[in-house]
Amino acid sequence: RPSARMSLQIEETLKRISQQKGVEGYIIADEAGNVLRTTFNDEPDRDMVAKLSQDLPALASRASSAVRDLDPTNVMRFVRVQTKKKELMISKDTGFVMMVVQGTVQSE
Repeated sequence: RPSARMSLQIEETLKRISQQKGVEGYIIADEAGNVLRTTFNDEPDRDMVAKLSQDLPALASRASSAVRDLDPTNVMRFVRVQTKKKELMISKDTGFVMMVVQGTVQSE
């Protein structure tokens, strides 16, 4: 369990990420795809959150494996996926995956 100081730093980081231009929100999920925290709380967003939280941990794990296959001493830190409408930034750590969702220039 994080210390109070670390918890404050985490909260400040999440707030800073949420306030970046174009950011629609974030999802933090465990490796099994269970949502631990999200800023997407509206009814229409629930399907998107469920799909992303289930699919993206596997994508992050595959990307991490690909990086290790290329260089066993290297570690994947970040994956960026851009579509016509959204951009997904995925960061994998031990036990969880964080996904930041933002609109692309065309969708803004």
